[in-house]
Amino acid sequence: MSELVYSQLLDNIIKGKWVPGDKIPSEHQLASLFGISRVSVRVALKKMIILGLLEAKVGEGTYVREFTPGLYLTELAPIIMQPKNQIEILEFRKALETEVIRLAIVRAQDDEIQELEDIYSQMCRASETSNLDEYFNLDGQFHKCLFKMSRNSLFISIFQSLSDLLFEHYQLIVKKSWEVDGIPRVAEEDEHFNIVQGLKHRDPELALEAYIAMVNAKLALFSE
Repeated sequence: MSELVYSQLLDNIIKGKWVPGDKIPSEHQLASLFGISRVSVRVALKKMIILGLLEAKVGEGTYVREFTPGLYLTELAPIIMQPKNQIEILEFRKALETEVIRLAIVRAQDDEIQELEDIYSQMCRASETSNLDEYFNLDGQFHKCLFKMSRNSLFISIFQSLSDLLFEHYQLIVKKSWEVDGIPRVAEEDEHFNIVQGLKHRDPELALEAYIAMVNAKLALFSE
């Protein structure tokens, strides 16, 4: 019975009958409405509270919460994104970030592209001085900026939820690349440079080719 109650309460949220901030009927009222025991209602409510769909306020009642999918990504990420799965993470990034770049080409503001270019310039300086920690940090900022320019709230939420783990992933990837090929001396054929140029000139082919080449090179490192 508690599952039936849960399904009905969830349906009320999905269909917009209850929206974030709404106070839902009391446990007693719901038990009367469904013709079941308060225990079954309590179990259903507890499940929704655990999932972050409802919030119980002491002395006030139970309210609908704003749903944030990032909560679940944050909890599951340490399990999913293990070091042994770097190839899968790269494949995931490739699928996700290529679409992010396509959207950024169309939606990015000129000042945001300038911000991205400034980050790239700082990356160059960090590379030239072999400042690995600074480079890792800036590389994370570079990708964060791309997600922000997509203007897609779900992509941005995914990045924010996974940011700590993605930054660790970026560090591992760059470190392995530098161990194999040495610290690069940035030139115009650098993939980050071409991504920036593709955005500046609204050239999706240039930006996407550069990004895909960058990820494919990293995939090759972990496939050996």
